[in-house]
Amino acid sequence: MEIVLVKDKETPGTWRYKEKKDDRPMTIYLTKEQVKELGDPESIRVTITPA
Repeated sequence: MEIVLVKDKETPGTWRYKEKKDDRPMTIYLTKEQVKELGDPESIRVTITPA
């Protein structure tokens, strides 16, 4: 399963990336350093596979 998360909100130490979905969207928080390492993307694609 692939999910696209878009940059949603900046806090003092993190960026919030959120899925564009109304019912129970996936949200992740990355430190500003992590976002910088990724090239400051506006969206990220997450692949989920069962363990």
